[in-house]
Amino acid sequence: MTLLIHRAERADRLARALGEVLRRPLADPFAAEVVAVPTQGVERWLAQSLSHQLGTSAGGRDGICAGVEFPSLRRLTTTAVAVASGIDPRSDPWQPRRSVWPLLAVIDQAQGESWAGLLWSYLGERTGAAPGRAPDPVRRGRRWSTAQHLAELFAGYASSRPGMVLSWLDGHDVDAAGQPLPPDYAWQAELWRRLRKTIDLPGPAERTGSACLQLVNDPQRSGLPLRLSVFGATRLSQENTAVLSALAVHREVHLWLSHASPALW
Repeated sequence: MTLLIHRAERADRLARALGEVLRRPLADPFAAEVVAVPTQGVERWLAQSLSHQLGTSAGGRDGICAGVEFPSLRRLTTTAVAVASGIDPRSDPWQPRRSVWPLLAVIDQAQGESWAGLLWSYLGERTGAAPGRAPDPVRRGRRWSTAQHLAELFAGYASSRPGMVLSWLDGHDVDAAGQPLPPDYAWQAELWRRLRKTIDLPGPAERTGSACLQLVNDPQRSGLPLRLSVFGATRLSQENTAVLSALAVHREVHLWLSHASPALW
């Protein structure tokens, strides 16, 4: 199989070309087509556009868009990795809504430690204050919202900069380009390592490589059909690219991308 890239300046041209692809039935008549979309608005528009091509009689306007699933690209890739790794995303402790709680505990435990000084300065710990003086109560109230933001930030790093996160795991405080982190960012690496030790389960960046290998060696494991499409993506993270490339080894994977002009492309 292969990874096919389709591009056009207008989304309606892409939708018509996608309709022509979907008119070719899958080998399994009970398998649903999978077309990943960025938003529910795009899903509604695309379904309406495809209904003018799918299931229509000759020259008629009586079509219907049925048997097509429209997951988000994130859900598509996350589910594929989850199946390959054996970690259910519904109970994955690295999901930001779950990791925020152990992360909050790690932040609290780091109070007074030098490496976390910048973080706790933001959270109201007064540098040079008299012993026993309480932190700023207003800033201390930021603890949960700060932990929530950091949990989402770490999830974004794992998806878009997995190499950086893996370097942190090995004890190297570097950025995505492999350069040493400046002092005002280095605390993030130590905070992530302590969170990793607390959760004690491989994070998303650690799973992707082995999961992709599983998807290549056991193509039926994902449960996905032999043809997939990604429509209207504005960006592809490293995780997205790795998973789609692995799926394309044994499947027909189509990327439908709009662009402003051929020159810009």
